[in-house]
Amino acid sequence: MKTVTRLAAGAVLGAVLLSATACGNDKDILQSTKEDLTTVMTVAGHDVPLEMYRYVALNYKNDYESGKSSDIWLGEAGTALMQELNADVEETIVTLYATLAMCEEYGIRADDAYITDSLEITMDAVYEEYEYDYKAYAVAIAQHNMNDSVYRFVLRNELLADELLNAMIERGEIPNDDASVQAVFDSDEFIRVKQILISTEEDMLFSSGDKMSEEECLAAAEDLLAQAKGGADFDELVQKKGQDLFMFNNDDGYYFARGYLDQAFEDAAFALDIGEISDVVRTSAGYSIIKRYEKDPAYIDKHFDDLRGDYIGGLYNLAVDAFAEGLTVTPTDALADYSIFNLTPVKD
Repeated sequence: MKTVTRLAAGAVLGAVLLSATACGNDKDILQSTKEDLTTVMTVAGHDVPLEMYRYVALNYKNDYESGKSSDIWLGEAGTALMQELNADVEETIVTLYATLAMCEEYGIRADDAYITDSLEITMDAVYEEYEYDYKAYAVAIAQHNMNDSVYRFVLRNELLADELLNAMIERGEIPNDDASVQAVFDSDEFIRVKQILISTEEDMLFSSGDKMSEEECLAAAEDLLAQAKGGADFDELVQKKGQDLFMFNNDDGYYFARGYLDQAFEDAAFALDIGEISDVVRTSAGYSIIKRYEKDPAYIDKHFDDLRGDYIGGLYNLAVDAFAEGLTVTPTDALADYSIFNLTPVKD
């Protein structure tokens, strides 16, 4: 999954930020500007406004620049990197709008009363968290390059995704019964791995207390790979050297099928035999060294419902991704006015 698509709207409320400025109780300040609503592309007949493009593009730009100098965009390497960034932005926008387009094919409308009522109830709860200080709320979501309209879009997409998943299960397109799921868990479509992660996330500190460069992260991962393939205890390296918080004091590792984790991670993991160790794999989280383990039936039995939920979610992701590949993206002339470097961040 791409980084931006993992920015769930609900996560913005992880820390309620109160504005240091005067209270803003006028809800009109949340209205999108005329420029915000400028259509910069269409996806499957849906207009994509500048505010949505800005949200995705600036988050990716920040992701690409994390831990690097500003000269990454210079020269031929910078041109290639910009092409990669633009491709990621377009793919993510298409995936976001694929939910809308796919729902339409299943007879699920974004303006259905259940969806609109649920959205308003959720938004009122969000505003209440900020004591209806709309200025404080706007400041908080602006840190994620969102305005109120984008925030609502992401929340509505989550509601639509739930409805779409339920429809796919009801039609039998996603198996949900115990026997079908257990058969998958018993097969090689469902595996168990552990990883040694060297994180490139900006908020991850290393033993020295300093942020390592991309090159230093890769060098550290390659050194750990040499140790692992040289006979060092993999589990011990996971605990003492790895930076995957999920793996700390966790002897179980990851149990998963395709569609649930980063695609590069999944591709590497499913290529392994039991007991085999991967080469260094670059993922959205950093540099991973993966080892495949024998599955524990007792663990699967104990966590069956949670694992089933993850498996079903993965199948849903794969279905939406496949649907998105067939959608048409058409940029408008207006997009030429908004390069990644002249996008104006959301005003707070």
